[in-house]
Amino acid sequence: MVQINSVAPHEGELADFIGNQIRSLGIEPVWQEVAPGRPNVYCSVRVGPADSFITFTGHLDTVAPASGWATEPFTPTRRDGRLYGLGALDMKAGLACALTAFAHLLADTDCHPTLGRIGFAATVDEEGFGTGARALLSTELGESTLILLPEPFAGTSADDPVPTAQPGKILYRILVQGRSTHALLNPDHGINAIDDAARIVAALQQLPLGSHPLLGQATLSTLKIEGGYREYAVVVPEHCEVIVTRMLVPGETRDLAVEQLRAIIDALGLASTVTIETPPPSYLPFTMDMADPAVVAFQAAYARVHGRPPALGGLMGIADNNIYVAEGGIPTIAHGPTGTGLHEADEYVEISSLEPCVEVLVATARELARQAG
Repeated sequence: MVQINSVAPHEGELADFIGNQIRSLGIEPVWQEVAPGRPNVYCSVRVGPADSFITFTGHLDTVAPASGWATEPFTPTRRDGRLYGLGALDMKAGLACALTAFAHLLADTDCHPTLGRIGFAATVDEEGFGTGARALLSTELGESTLILLPEPFAGTSADDPVPTAQPGKILYRILVQGRSTHALLNPDHGINAIDDAARIVAALQQLPLGSHPLLGQATLSTLKIEGGYREYAVVVPEHCEVIVTRMLVPGETRDLAVEQLRAIIDALGLASTVTIETPPPSYLPFTMDMADPAVVAFQAAYARVHGRPPALGGLMGIADNNIYVAEGGIPTIAHGPTGTGLHEADEYVEISSLEPCVEVLVATARELARQAG
């Protein structure tokens, strides 16, 4: 998979490869075109009589290679127990673990009487807007009772926890509409949109950002300010656009975040007209119930494989589990292999972490079925 370039938005060739792997298991895959040339590929099989529906999944896409690689990013290189290559850790190793775990459960007929349906999916656009995961929720896999997502969260320490809480985020797109005039007549004539946008940016620190015991204090950052002339002109700018990213902690919503920003802008008494939009991507925050059977089953399975309990906690990051948990309402365990270099040069996965990851995924599914039985 590392040899196949699947830098977003070009996941099609890797989807074909995964489709052939599914066919090798005797199952015809289903294609869900999320966007032209960007298909989710998935399957599901009823193996037993239970009501459970356990899905293994991962994403096909990677970011573009960073500069400074010591090896060729699309040439997988083994060295010192590591596999180097673009996406080796994020998340082609995890995707391989998900498919292997699915194949194990499919072949293990002894455990089928305690199971119901099992599924596997490879999705697009995780590194972008999450459109693949959202589209998957509209398929039969949206009825899953547990999703196992082997993102590289190993649970080895408090610095690398399996997440039971993650933040969400929204983008504010703030459109400031002023009125143009000759710049030498400013401020007596016209309304300078950039001046008013600057006042808004300065006031962002007044936003009552939330906090969470596992995630800490929420943050925000101004990403873009654009307005004024493209070719030099002595004209008061009448348009300005500001883009701000804001972290959401559990308990905060997009509507609340917009209301808070609107109150601060209104209090400034600006002469400009200000519109607030929230373009994609946006994600809702979530926390998982520690008593949820999926969490309990995972902890038991992890301890059985590793001889110690997993480190659980808050993770300052966003992944497809935000969509599966917060939007789909599906308990999701995000646990995968170890390595270093997400979105960096010389990304690698520890080869020795792959088989234990598969063992934990399979054992979690079996343990959940055992508890239900």
